[in-house]
Formats: sequence, C-alpha cells, structure tokens
Amino acid sequence: MSEKIRGTPAVVDFFSQGYRISGLLQVSDRSLADLIYDQTVSFIVVRKAYLSPIVDPAKISAYYTTAVMTKGNLDFALTRTEEEGLRRDQRYTLGRYHYRLSLTVPFFEIQGTLHTTTRVFDPRVYLSQEASHFITLFDVTAWCTFQPELNYKGGAALIARSKISFLGERLDNRPSQANGQQQS
Repeated sequence: MSEKIRGTPAVVDFFSQGYRISGLLQVSDRSLADLIYDQTVSFIVVRKAYLSPIVDPAKISAYYTTAVMTKGNLDFALTRTEEEGLRRDQRYTLGRYHYRLSLTVPFFEIQGTLHTTTRVFDPRVYLSQEASHFITLFDVTAWCTFQPELNYKGGAALIARSKISFLGERLDNRPSQANGQQQS
C-alpha cells in the first residue's frame, strides 16, 4: 500500500467474531466515527494491528503492519477518548438527553451512555427508526460474556446495530434521578 499516511493516529480496538484487533487508524479530516457511519465505505485500514482472542487478550495471535477490517463483520469498535468516537456533525453539539444503556452483541455485554435529542427513550423506536447502521455510546465498559472479569473500557464505542440482540435502559442511573426527581 503506497497511500500517504498523514494526521494523528488514533488507537482503536475492533471486536469481531471472537477476536480483538488493536491498532492505529490514520485520521486526518475524517474521524473513526465518520468512517464507520459512512455507508459508502466498506473497509477500514488499520496499521500496526495486533490480533488476539477476546478470552485471552494477553495472547498475541498475529501482528500485521497493515490489516483491513470489513465493516459488515464488525461487532463494535472501542476508542480511548470520546472525541475519537464523534462524527463531524457531533463535534460541537451532542444530544442534551443522556440515557445509560446496556446491550449485548456476540461475546459481549456493553454498558454506556447514549446522547440523543429524544426526550423519552423507547428502545424499540430507537433501534427501528432513530439509530443508524451503527450507534455510539460514551463512557463505555464491555464485558466478555464467557469471562466477565475480562473487560474493556473506552471513551466511546461504535456498535453495529445489526449485531445487537438486546438493548435496555438502565433504570439505576436515569437522568431525572441526577436532578433529584423521583421515579414513579
């Protein structure tokens, strides 16, 4: 590959089919979120990529100077900071309503915060009408289903909607409780 590398590399963990691919994503004028949400992009090029099984993250199965991720097989991507998970249209404003969500994808339970403009959150409506092909959660923890002591934390997770088998709002941390209001 002879493409010119420019911009600041972002460290990203990609999770797919029981594996974690950790590597550098070259970002310049487009963020990881811009690439993930772009429906005209089918592949993501990762540099200095390490492949490891999710049940043994210390084991490096392989190292690649350049690897290609297919978005269609991606379960989720985890970034170190929230900023790396923002699309260009989200850089200056996020939804004012925040909801703590739990969801499951193959091999993982993920918890994080959804920022939205929707005042009342309905998981069915959100997944069927509001969500794109990927959804973004912030302040994320992902637990391995088979070994819950193995967890991954990040500033943002970009999650493939098609891989979500369960999604629910966590009632223990509703926005209205933070304002001192009681739930009925």
